[in-house]
Amino acid sequence: MTASLLRTVLAEAAERIGLVVAEVDLRVTELLDTDPAVPPEAPEPEPAAGQRLPGDSEAGRVAAAVLAVPGVSRLTGTPAGPVRLYASGQPGGTALPHRHARVDLAVRADHHPLEVAGAVRTAVTNALPDHPTATVLVTALD
Repeated sequence: MTASLLRTVLAEAAERIGLVVAEVDLRVTELLDTDPAVPPEAPEPEPAAGQRLPGDSEAGRVAAAVLAVPGVSRLTGTPAGPVRLYASGQPGGTALPHRHARVDLAVRADHHPLEVAGAVRTAVTNALPDHPTATVLVTALD
């Protein structure tokens, strides 16, 4: 794949999901002659709607609220989990006036990611009594 082709593919993908791209700053550091022999990763299993995440009932409520949003196909995330809750003024971090939540998820390809992310932020804020602020990271389109 050439750098030019990669720029084109990225621009087309951005257009497909409704992102406005003013500029693509890309530097290719390595090109593979063949496709790597690594099989694609299987999607992470998603908790069923209403299922709580182990060890954290608040994260479970947030997860259930997120999975109920139209267009969310599944929760994704790192080993830290797809839902993370941060206290306000957490040591070592930026002092936030409220508690904060971060959610990693996949969006169905037939939904607009920006609209789904906005609905997820609202759902997360309304899922907990202290109405935390929320960050939504869309990691995949299914």
